[in-house]
Amino acid sequence: MSAASNEASGLNGQVPFDQMFEFAPMCVAVYQGADHRCVYANQAQMRATGGRSLIGTALDDALPELKESGISERFSEVLRTGETVDMAECTVFAGMSGSQASKAYYRLVLQPWRDPAGDVVGVISFTTDVTSQVEARQRAVESEHHLTFALGTRQSLGIFDWDMKRNAMIGDPRLLQAFGIDPENNGSSRSLEEFLAAIHPDDSPRVAEAVARAIETGEEYEEQYRVTGRAGELRHILAKGQCLRDASGVPERFTGVAIDVTRQHNDAEALRDSEARLRTVMTSLDQGYCIAEMIRDENGKPHDYLFIEVNPEFEQMTGLKDAAGQRILDLVPNLEDKWAEIYGKVAYEGETVRFEDDSEAMGRFFDCFATPVLPYGRFAVVFRDITAERLTKAALMKSEAEFRTITEAMPQLVFRANVHGQIDFFSSSWYEYTSLNSVDALGDGWTETLHPDDLERVLDRWKNAIRTGEPVEAEYRLRHRDGEYRWVLTRVQPVYAADGKITQWLGTSTDIDGLKVAEAQRQLLLGEMNHRVKNTLAMVHAIVSQTLRQSEDLADARSAIQLRIGMMAQAHDRLINSTWTDNQICDVVEAALAPHQSEESRFTLHGPNMPVGSKQALALTMALHELATNATKYGALSVDAGHVEVSWSISHGADSTFTFGWQERGGPPVDTPTKRGFGSRMVEQALAGYFNGEAELLYLPEGLKFTLSSPATGLID
Repeated sequence: MSAASNEASGLNGQVPFDQMFEFAPMCVAVYQGADHRCVYANQAQMRATGGRSLIGTALDDALPELKESGISERFSEVLRTGETVDMAECTVFAGMSGSQASKAYYRLVLQPWRDPAGDVVGVISFTTDVTSQVEARQRAVESEHHLTFALGTRQSLGIFDWDMKRNAMIGDPRLLQAFGIDPENNGSSRSLEEFLAAIHPDDSPRVAEAVARAIETGEEYEEQYRVTGRAGELRHILAKGQCLRDASGVPERFTGVAIDVTRQHNDAEALRDSEARLRTVMTSLDQGYCIAEMIRDENGKPHDYLFIEVNPEFEQMTGLKDAAGQRILDLVPNLEDKWAEIYGKVAYEGETVRFEDDSEAMGRFFDCFATPVLPYGRFAVVFRDITAERLTKAALMKSEAEFRTITEAMPQLVFRANVHGQIDFFSSSWYEYTSLNSVDALGDGWTETLHPDDLERVLDRWKNAIRTGEPVEAEYRLRHRDGEYRWVLTRVQPVYAADGKITQWLGTSTDIDGLKVAEAQRQLLLGEMNHRVKNTLAMVHAIVSQTLRQSEDLADARSAIQLRIGMMAQAHDRLINSTWTDNQICDVVEAALAPHQSEESRFTLHGPNMPVGSKQALALTMALHELATNATKYGALSVDAGHVEVSWSISHGADSTFTFGWQERGGPPVDTPTKRGFGSRMVEQALAGYFNGEAELLYLPEGLKFTLSSPATGLID
C-alpha cells in the first residue's frame, strides 16, 4: 500500500483500505481535503482510468473529464454536509479510461470519510459502469415510441412487456382484448401464466417452450398461435419478441409485438375454392408441381418439409413415388441441406425465387419456381427436370473444350471457314507461325501470306472445293514469321449437318519444308550415286594406270592394285556405316583418301581430331572422293610430282567456326571450266548444305583449291 494510503488508514484507525477494497469488482477511491486529493485507489479504479497515477493528485487534475459533469461540486457537497450522495446515472463525455472520447454512464455513490473524532476529512467514491443498462433502456424506450406510433396506424398490432423479475406482464389494450383480458384494467400488470392460459390448449405448450428457448439462447422469439377473445371468438396471433438482460447477464425483460392475423387466416379459407381451381390447372401441367409444409428442427432451423399435394408430373420429374403425405428426408435421406434452406426462406420470409440447381442425391437437375402459400410455413414449387438439357449442354461444352484443347495442342496450323469459304477461325499456332493478327488474317486476308507463284493455283483449288464440296489437298509456300517462305501441306474437309448440307470447312496446314529440302538432297544424292557408279571404272582405271607406271614388275603391280582397290572398298564400307554412327574426322579423311595413296605420300593432312556427325561424314567422304578422283584424272595426282594438302581447323569463342580446305599443287596447269559438272555442284552444294555453311571451288593457276566454312554446330546435326 502506498504511503498516502497508509497515512489515510492512520487517520481513521480502521482496517486499511487495501484490505477492504483492493479486489472489489467496483471502482473504489478515497479523496482527502478541500481539493479532493486522492489518497487511495483500488485495482478496478486504476484499470478504469487507464492506469493513470491518481495517488497524491487533486480530483480535477487526476480526472479532468469529470469537470463538465459537475461531479467535483458533489464531492464538495459531501465534504461540507457529511451526507451520502447517490448519482444513479452520471454522464461522462470522455470515458473514465481516458482513451477515445465517448459518452458513458456511471452510478456514483459518494460517502463521507470521517476521522476518529467524527469530522469529515474526505470522500470515499464507489463507481459502477451502467452504460449498457442505460443504453438498453433507451433503446427499449425508443422502440416503444416507434411501436406506439405504429399501433396508432394499425388496429391489428399490440405490444407486450414482461418484467421477468416481478413476473409482471403489461400489454397494449388491443393485445389485452385479443387475449380476452379486460383492457379497462390495463394499468395493472398480469402474470405470464394469465396470458398463456388464453392460448389454445393445443398451442400453449409450444408457445411456452418457444419462450423458454428464447430466454435461454437469446434468440428472437417468433410463434403463431390461437387465442380465445373476450367474446369467445377464436383469433390467430403472430408474436415476435426478444429477451433483454441486465448488466450481469440475468434475464430482465421480455418485450415484443403481437399481430392479429385472424383476417389473413380467414382469407385463407376464402381462397380454398380458388386453390381448388388452381389445383386443377396444376394437375394438367406438363411440369412438376407440389405444395409442401416446412418443418423446423429443435433449434428452429428449416430442416425438412412435408409434401401436402403433388401433381402427376411430379413423380416423372423427380422419380419419387407416392410423395404426398411423406417427408422429403424419408424419401431422399441424404438430400442436400440447401433445399431446406432455400424453401425455408420462401415459407417463412415470404420470398419468391426462381433458380436452377442440381441434387446429387437425386441425380437430377431442376429449374424451379417457388412461392409462399397459405397457411404460414407452406410453399408451392413448379419445376422442370432439366437433367437431359444440362447433360447435353455439358457434353457440348466438353466437346468444344476438347476441340479447342486438341486444336491448340496439334502441331499443325488449324483453321475454319464458313460455308462460303470465308475464314473465321485460325488456331494460335497459325498466328504464331505467320505473325499475322486476326484483324488482318480473317476473311480473305490470309491470302497475303501465300507465295505469289502459288497464289492463283491455291485460290483456284479453294474456289473449286467451295463449288463442288470436294476435299482439298495442296502443297504451297506460306510466309513464315521470319519473312522466308516455307512449304506447307494443307488439307481441308467439309463438315456436314444432319440434312447432308455443308455447314463449314475445317482444315490443317503442316510444315513440310524440311521434307522438301530432304527430297531435294535425296535427288542430289541419287544423282551423285549415279555419277559415282560411272566414275568407279574410271577410278579403277586410274588406280591401275598409276600403279603400273610406278611398279617395277607385274607382280608388284598386281599386289599394289589389289591393295588399292581393297582400300577403296573399305572406304565404301565406311561411307555406308557412317550413316548410322558418328565418326572422328581424321578417320573419315584418311579412309576417304586411302584408295588414292601410293608408296610416296601424295597427301599432307593436318588438323585436330574431332567428332563429326554421320550425315556430315558421308558428305565429306563423297566430296573427298570426288576431289581425289578429279585430281587423279586431271589434277595434281595425275602426274608424279603432284601433291595435295588437306587441312581443317576450328576457332573457339562466341561464334566458333569450322574450316576445311583442299589445295592441289604441282599438277598440270588449271583452266577454269566453261561448264560446271555434276561433281563440282555436288562438292559445293551438297557438302555446304550438310554442314549448314558455305563451300567454294577455286580454279587457281597453281592448282585446284576447295574451301568449306560453317558454324561449329554444323559438324554434328
